[in-house]
This record gives sequence, structure tokens and C-alpha cells, in this order.
Amino acid sequence: MSRVLDRRQVLRGASLAGGGLALSAYMPAWAQPVSAGIAKPLPTVSGEDITLKVAHQMMMIDGRQSHAIGINGTVPAPLIRLREGQTVRLHVENGLDEQTSLHWHGLIVPFQMDGVPGVAFPGIDKRTTFTYEFPIVQAGTYWYHSHFHGGSQRQVSAGIAGPILVDGMLDPFPELKGIKEQVLVLRNFQKTLTGKVASEIITSAPAIRTINGQEVPIIDIKPGETQLWHFINIAANQYFRIRIDGQSMQVLSRDGNTVTRRVDDDQVLVGPSARFSVLVVGPAAGSHDVVMGDADTGPAGDSYPAARLAVLRSSG
Repeated sequence: MSRVLDRRQVLRGASLAGGGLALSAYMPAWAQPVSAGIAKPLPTVSGEDITLKVAHQMMMIDGRQSHAIGINGTVPAPLIRLREGQTVRLHVENGLDEQTSLHWHGLIVPFQMDGVPGVAFPGIDKRTTFTYEFPIVQAGTYWYHSHFHGGSQRQVSAGIAGPILVDGMLDPFPELKGIKEQVLVLRNFQKTLTGKVASEIITSAPAIRTINGQEVPIIDIKPGETQLWHFINIAANQYFRIRIDGQSMQVLSRDGNTVTRRVDDDQVLVGPSARFSVLVVGPAAGSHDVVMGDADTGPAGDSYPAARLAVLRSSG
């Protein structure tokens, strides 16, 4: 199928009405309604033995039920929270009718446990279970996703991706002990006319950008309060150029590497698979947009239009 036909299939809110697409398919991101609701944390799994069940499921996208592939019944997949120095055993149950795998992006692991199909790791066959076991050697933010040979983008786009947070990042900063943390998982969705999550993302076509699976959630903060936000991009191929209206951010860590000097910026560019941990100080009382600015990778590349990602609500 051509790229043009794919773009027609994944237009936002696509529905056949009077022989054409719904008007919402053509509305700019800024005209889309703000969804109600406070930003919800993802389900969390932790400990030395963790079970992850990969299976087909339904999920709400743009107010409609859509077919997807989740882990433990959720899309995005659960937050895996670990601690530096522990050993973890991850029991992955493949409930699909095809092979899959899980790759631990950024974590330092033995090559047999990396999840990239090959001689050392053949993949997880359908209806079977594989146990990954490795030590956790470095604090930071990471993510996990399908690395199924020949189908990783399709499976990641369908939902097989989630965040990892290894505690210990704040150890060098005792003054930040007890600070409120927000794990903010970034990803985009597009749907086909059949109601399934699109298996190939067309970056210049309308899309639904989400934080923790929610469209434009409300993030609460108090004026003057400092919070640590972990931006984790688990999208297959989406750039997020993030800024908070009228606010700067202090970068604490990037891609699992803690800074050695102070770094302040009014925006962060979170590319595919990238992770940023930033300190955010509550602005004056009121509502402040968290915005994804537009991005362009060049004439032969991809373009990403601007969108509202969330609303930072400062009160109290």
C-alpha cells in the first residue's frame, strides 16, 4: 500500500460520513478539546520476580475502543521500577499467535538477555514463556519494547513498550530527598479506518500524542514546589520538543546519565527512545500549557506538527 493511502487511513478521528472523513480529522491540534482528568500514573511492577504478560486487548483512543497489544492488560505497558544493585527476573509470557521479544533499552545486561533476536536469543515463541535474569548496575530512566525481528515497529506501534525507572538517581543530591516524581511516558497513536492501532506511523499525518496514555492530562503542582519529571519517549518514531509556557527546566539526567553541572533550558528535545529527567518549579497560580513544538528532520525526513501535550495546573 502506498504512503498516500496509509496517510488517509490514519487521519485522526477518521470515520466515513457522507462519503468523507469527520471534520475532526482536519482540525489542527490546538483546536482539539482538552480531555478532562488528572494525569494518572502507570501501573507499577517491582521486586526481584516480575511477570509480564503480552496479549491482544482493547484500549480507548480518541474516545473509541481500538485493538492493541498490551502488557499486563495496559497500554502503555507498566512501569518497571527497580533499584541499583538488585538482580531481577522478568518472566515474559507471550500470549500472541506470533513470536515476540523484549529488549531492555539502555540497561547494561548480558548479551544473552538483551532481547535482540539472533544466535544468543532466538526470540519468544507464541504461547511460551521466557525468563530474563540480570543485575541492575546503573540508576536512571530506561524503557523496554518489542525487538521482534521483522516486526518490532509494528509491535511497538501496537503497544508493546513501557518505561523503566531505576532508583538511585537522586542519591548525589540529598537536598532533593522526598521530592515528588512524575513518570511521564510519551507516545503517539494513529488509527486505521478498521479501528486498529496503525502498525506504521506516518509522522506528518494527524496523530494522537499522549502522556501515560492520556490526551492532554492535567498535571498538578503548587506555586514554588519543585518536582522531578521523567520524560520517557516510547514511541516508535516520534520527536517531542517539549516546553512549558513561561517556564524553564533544569536537566538532571539524560538517557540514564546524570549531569555533572547545572543545565537549564526552556525546552528539551526528546527523540525516539530518549529520556530526560528534569526539575520543574511550580509557576504562579493558574493553568500553563505543556507544549510539543513542531520539528522537522529535513526535506527527505519526517515532520511533526505542534500540539498541546498537557496542562500544568499550579494551585495551593
